[in-house]
Amino acid sequence: MRAACKEAAIYGEALLPIERNPTVITVILNPVANKRKAKQEFEKYCEPLLLLGGLQVDVVQTASEGNAKEIVETLRGTEAIIVAGGDGTLSETVTGLLRRNDQANMFPVGVLPLGRTNSIGNTLFPNGKGVQKVKQLITASMAIIKGNTVWKDAMKIEQVTDESETPNRPIYAMASMEWGAFRDTLAKKDKYWFYGPLREYAAYIFNGYKSSLNWNCSGTIKYTPPCVGCTNCTAKRPEVKRKWFFVSSTEAAGQLDQTKILNPECLTSKELCFRTCDFKIKTQNVAMNHQIPALSIFLGRNSYSYTDFVSEGWRRIKTNSDPEPIFARTIEITPKETDRDTVIEIDKEDFDMKPIKITLMPKVIKLFCQ
Repeated sequence: MRAACKEAAIYGEALLPIERNPTVITVILNPVANKRKAKQEFEKYCEPLLLLGGLQVDVVQTASEGNAKEIVETLRGTEAIIVAGGDGTLSETVTGLLRRNDQANMFPVGVLPLGRTNSIGNTLFPNGKGVQKVKQLITASMAIIKGNTVWKDAMKIEQVTDESETPNRPIYAMASMEWGAFRDTLAKKDKYWFYGPLREYAAYIFNGYKSSLNWNCSGTIKYTPPCVGCTNCTAKRPEVKRKWFFVSSTEAAGQLDQTKILNPECLTSKELCFRTCDFKIKTQNVAMNHQIPALSIFLGRNSYSYTDFVSEGWRRIKTNSDPEPIFARTIEITPKETDRDTVIEIDKEDFDMKPIKITLMPKVIKLFCQ
């Protein structure tokens, strides 16, 4: 921390032009993240570095689930948004950002991995426990001060409704959607807290035989192939004259106008009936990279015996490897009717399973990186 503070102070002591004010950043802090440790760790390891780096830090604490969406949708007068929390807080922030129609996604977004699950934060900055966790928070804070950014994908998730139904507003995610017995088992791991670091293993032992898990994930998926961008899948955005800090004026000039590219294959679609106990969709932010932007669909086995399920679950705890994926740009999922409520997980947040359409939005969120 001492070394990081000295480095941050160099940036903070740099002279600014007389017409330039200190950079204003807004921190969306989830105080209850990671068993209420997030606020303490932010104030101990992150906030001092940001202040020493010469940034004007405005901290806004979320008051309830979904509050981050509301804060970001109405946010004004900032030059960067910093998410201090886990996957859920980041997903809400991205949702609020992309629901706006003023090109607010040009705001760079910083990720301080302070939650219990930090899928995106762990891909940007090396993670660990103890001292390694502190080093991860220092690296994430210094990335914000230095201002290096990278564009990342997101996926837009919309409910498919009938004409008589009022559609809900879309939500956005940056990591994954999961459905099935393996996801349900890990969701119960906190019930076995008394096993300490072995609680995930215990969850598989005590739940592998239960019928309450989603052993039958079935339905149909209709998907279109990946596309580099064409007149069909690229919406022409209106020009916005305002300029945000951290945005280079030459950045947009070097981009190819994809609205004039023709790709007949982009309109083709394939339909697939499936039945599995492990269904996942991941972005390239957390899955293997494809040659062109794509979502990865992973379909697991149809069934497992108790011993196979437990051994496979234990293997995934140690090394999380996925089967061969199906690559797609858009995915429509129509689940088979079930007798009970079915829950899916989108960026570690629970939602009721309904017919949905998932659309890839390539390179739409700008994140601070090393």
